[in-house]
Amino acid sequence: FIENNSAKGPTLVIVGFGLGVWIGGIITYEAFDILSQRKNHPVSIITPGINKGEIFKALKKLSPRFSSTILVGYPPFIKDIFDESAGQGVDLKKINLRLVFAAEPFNEDFRQYLAVKSGIKNQFLDTMNIYGSADMGAMASETPLSILARKLAIKNDKLFKSIFGDIKKIPTLAQFNPAFINFESYDGELILTGNNTIPLVRYSIGDNGGVDTYSGIIDKIESAGFDIKVEAKKANMGLDKLSQMP
Repeated sequence: FIENNSAKGPTLVIVGFGLGVWIGGIITYEAFDILSQRKNHPVSIITPGINKGEIFKALKKLSPRFSSTILVGYPPFIKDIFDESAGQGVDLKKINLRLVFAAEPFNEDFRQYLAVKSGIKNQFLDTMNIYGSADMGAMASETPLSILARKLAIKNDKLFKSIFGDIKKIPTLAQFNPAFINFESYDGELILTGNNTIPLVRYSIGDNGGVDTYSGIIDKIESAGFDIKVEAKKANMGLDKLSQMP
């Protein structure tokens, strides 16, 4: 996600998840810290948690000193921050802002609302929702391709049904790395296997959903009448973002 950033230079990460006993804030901090060390990215991380006042201070006083700011948090909480920012003297559109979410699905109207509110130029590269749980941590995440597929599915009933089946609301669509965790679908329920502190084998996470391959999603998109390369170019997400994940 950091490598997708068009602005070269130091990045500020604001972790807006609850800390303490909550898993989200801790593992998010650790993930960005490990990434910055392994990839040698100039990343600074602060952890205000759900303290809105401290987040507004950071956006106002720290973010202008960085090339970009990544705000991480629960989707409704980030919306609250955005809706209240003007009243706190924060001009979001003057910040090169990027967003990471977790803990709740949302529709594309919600993503569009936040992008317009904050001046985010590319929703495919600058927003990402993580699918995770307290049982296993981060299990899968949105990618530019998964966001594109989701947006195309909203426009096309055939594609929507082929990917998501006969449901009315649109679920999260994310990609996972089978070297870390593996998903199966049994009678419409997600079953996972992964190595954590306690290894989980064919564990029922309690969520409904399905599993598909990279090539399967591409085939469904093109069978619905879309040229994936043309759509990726229109989305300005770069053809390199279509590189196959396992």
